[in-house]
Amino acid sequence: MADLPQASQPADERLRALDIWTGVPRIEPCGGGRTNQNFRVEDGGRAYFARVGVDLPHHFLQRTNEARAYRLAAEAGVAPRLIHAGNGILITDFIDGRTLRHDEPTSDADLLLIADALKRIHATPIPPELNAFDPAAICRGYLDGLPPSAMDVGKRQRLLDALDRAPALRASSLIHADLIAENVIVTLEHRGGERAYIIDWEYAGRGDPAVDLAQVIVLFELDARQATLLVDRHGGAGMATIQALRPVLAAREVLWCESQAHHVGVKGDLADYRALCWSLFDRATA
Repeated sequence: MADLPQASQPADERLRALDIWTGVPRIEPCGGGRTNQNFRVEDGGRAYFARVGVDLPHHFLQRTNEARAYRLAAEAGVAPRLIHAGNGILITDFIDGRTLRHDEPTSDADLLLIADALKRIHATPIPPELNAFDPAAICRGYLDGLPPSAMDVGKRQRLLDALDRAPALRASSLIHADLIAENVIVTLEHRGGERAYIIDWEYAGRGDPAVDLAQVIVLFELDARQATLLVDRHGGAGMATIQALRPVLAAREVLWCESQAHHVGVKGDLADYRALCWSLFDRATA
């Protein structure tokens, strides 16, 4: 197993060398980021957030596609303002706000903000070159990339059974496709209202809005009432398709973990997150 590939030059030096700064930037590492390095950068009296990463073939992740999707989301007002994108570096405004957490209940008010943000995302015109995101196809790609020794035969078969029941989808919208709670930041706007910003667009692409809604239901562990609240507020996908996607989206999280463990190793919080994802898959397929 190998560590994540990194450029030969340290990430902070790459950031400091950019010609976008007005002076000598102050760069401090930030926590989080299982597939990239995160930094807070201060320059000219303003704060910025920087992500530095490389393409990760085992996760079907291309940084050029991430930048393309992020630009669309920022233009729609759903992601923080984009400052710079190129060569695996993404720099945005630093957003002060309340980051949601998986281990805390999601309020109805926050859920409505998420629904409104997703509605704006899904209405965004998309260019044809944006990568497609088909969760069942991606899951099968993950399985093809894992040797038999990486997973118990019974578990593999359970995942395949869930994928065989995946509904037909339409790749018509920009979707985020990585809607964990920690990728949502709620801020208080100048006029007094709150707003949800969605960050980390690594896996975004051209897909079906039902994917994002099903992912929120699975990963935020919503009950039936809150799931209905989310879907009704969004208004752009049918509940039958969303419910049919729940096992597929849970399988995708499981396979992300298994691929990360196989290619990179069980590091950081991966052991706990993998156990959580298997439990979410159990619930989605019960």
